[in-house]
Amino acid sequence: MNVLPDPRRFPARGAPDRLLESARASLATGDPIARSVHNDMLLSAIRTHYAAGEDATVAAALAAAASAGEFACLAQRASEAAELPLAAGEIGARLFAIPLVVVTGGRAGAMLTGALPDVGAVSALLSEHGALGDVQRFSLGNALCAAESLEAIAPGELARADVETLARLAPGFEPSPIVLPSADESVHLRFLVGVAWVSSEAKRWIGPRDPVGKWAVPLTHALAGQLAQPNVTVLPMARPPLPLALAAAAGRAAAAEVAFQLFVGGALRKARSSIGEPTVIVAAHRADDATPGLQGEVRVTFSSPFDDAMCDAWCWPLGPAEDLPSITASITGLLAECRIEGVVVVPEVQPDRHPARPQERLLLVHANLAPGEDAGRPAPVPPGSH
Repeated sequence: MNVLPDPRRFPARGAPDRLLESARASLATGDPIARSVHNDMLLSAIRTHYAAGEDATVAAALAAAASAGEFACLAQRASEAAELPLAAGEIGARLFAIPLVVVTGGRAGAMLTGALPDVGAVSALLSEHGALGDVQRFSLGNALCAAESLEAIAPGELARADVETLARLAPGFEPSPIVLPSADESVHLRFLVGVAWVSSEAKRWIGPRDPVGKWAVPLTHALAGQLAQPNVTVLPMARPPLPLALAAAAGRAAAAEVAFQLFVGGALRKARSSIGEPTVIVAAHRADDATPGLQGEVRVTFSSPFDDAMCDAWCWPLGPAEDLPSITASITGLLAECRIEGVVVVPEVQPDRHPARPQERLLLVHANLAPGEDAGRPAPVPPGSH
């Protein structure tokens, strides 16, 4: 399998840190039982910090992580620590969110509502199909929320919140209407947020490995009906419900994958209808701009030896926690499914900017495969989630 080099820059290992040492021990062991023990110790330590209001200690450990693996291990446990374990016989409130990847097309400038007119029908559907595991008592807000509104609530805040506070949070999220940027297909990410009352006796609660259930198709139909507008196509695709602290990252990953699929479909149709089979270059680039959390990009370009002007590009952003091997596998797997033979995976990290034209982001095209050629293209604005 082709593996991209990691373009992200992480700090060198500094002074000993208890949280980071636990994460490193978890990553270093090949024994699943030992890894589980290390993860549980890390989770317990983070919960202790949250209970004491020491969120800054956890944040400092994340900032000092020396690799994507360390950061991801810490970030996962930090998100899990937002939910405290329940004592025997206890019933606790749990905030959850359902990521919705919404594909739209049609009338440029059209605005889809940011609040569902009949959230009760959606709640009934989820309850009927057991989408929340063994939980039957839950309340779902009607707002379609942006990822930023979920990320504004830190895991430590959730860990310290009492039942009444959590119950008030779910219906308080701001709606975020969807505006179509053009008549072309575009991808948007929204969330439905709810609160569930979970018993310590419940055998199953939602988790990051849950598959999409049988409820997904009827939910798509129900949501499409409530979001429908004249001359606008709407396809809302739900991902499994997740605890609130885990939902934003999972939603962003799902939206990026769907948006990339749309890009490949459009770029491939364009190429095959005009110049034939394209050359596709997949490269890992540094990220020099000031976008918060952005540490690199995977850039995918469609170009041709028969048309120097052709350069369709997609940029997949890499934050510190992104799983680069999985992203690479997703990209190359889709290109293989499309039977594109001219795929080149660049083995070296590439710069962000064109070396001769620093005002332009560097995009590699077919001519770059010939030594001595200077044929990078300025980056167009790629499609993506809104």
